[in-house]
Amino acid sequence: MTRPTGPLGIDPLAFSFALFGCLLLFVLYLILPRALRKQYFGAYPRRHAWSARSRVRRGRGYGDHSLGGGSITGASSVATGNTFGTHGHPTSHRQLQGVGLGASHSIAGSTVGGNTAYSNMTGRRGFDEEQVVFGGGNGGGQPGAQQAGTNQMLDIQQNEEIVISAAMQQLRDPGVLIVAHGSRGKPKTVRLQLTESAVTWRTETRKKGSAKDAKPKMGKLHQVPLSHIMYVDVGKQTTALRRVENASVSDALCFSLLTKEGSLDLEANSPRERDALVSCFSLVLDEVHAQNWRDIYRGPSSDMPSSFDEVDQQQAQQQQQQQMSSHQQQAQQRQHDPAAGR
Repeated sequence: MTRPTGPLGIDPLAFSFALFGCLLLFVLYLILPRALRKQYFGAYPRRHAWSARSRVRRGRGYGDHSLGGGSITGASSVATGNTFGTHGHPTSHRQLQGVGLGASHSIAGSTVGGNTAYSNMTGRRGFDEEQVVFGGGNGGGQPGAQQAGTNQMLDIQQNEEIVISAAMQQLRDPGVLIVAHGSRGKPKTVRLQLTESAVTWRTETRKKGSAKDAKPKMGKLHQVPLSHIMYVDVGKQTTALRRVENASVSDALCFSLLTKEGSLDLEANSPRERDALVSCFSLVLDEVHAQNWRDIYRGPSSDMPSSFDEVDQQQAQQQQQQQMSSHQQQAQQRQHDPAAGR
């Protein structure tokens, strides 16, 4: 009695034994040590999605490697927001991880358009190997792309240095026009200026409809010694900036100078200007304070009073004094001229 056969005259039982035998051989192949698989079967050293070198190059030797370590001039941290680093410290402050200058970190690989390629030397385990992992993108491992990425990072660094230098020069003379917020009253436009020993500000107002060349009305000069400035906070961290009236103000425009007397709560004209000013004050504090001012313990920013409230109080007192003096003058005129009082 003959056994039935399948299509093309294949015996199902023989086919099952053959398939099972192939599967068993494959399992035995996987159990073999990697060195034996590489030596006798020409297998890859490791099972990676992509290798930096072809089998031909690995067969020739392992003395040269396809990718070298690039260098990235790197970012530093700012407290709360995106800014520039200085002196190898985090730029500021509590939460912001920003783009930076100054602190340079060398890593193996390069960054091109946000796609990272890095090389990892695993050492000798019977062979040398180089693993290349790409974070996405096309052509990230090409030397030309690496060079282009390095040049792009250097151009960005140079542009940021130019912006910070220009902001520092403007801070010193003639000063920066910026919006100051207090815990009461309306925001005021002030001219913030940096001197050798202090930060000064005074209100600056222009009459509506006046020409651009017209001289603005300047308020009383106020100053805070640089040694009294303890911290630079980025974002809306203080009570003055968290007021309901300031809900429409973008967090990316705000920063605060925390002093021993209170906080100077400021709103820049653009995020780029805010980041440049934060970097300038961070540089200044690095020179003023002997210890790292970023590690100084301090209470929450919301508990600090606004220094601009003192300006409002002084202006209110001046107005009251002017009103009282005018009333006294009118009373004196009435005493000298009784007919005027009738």
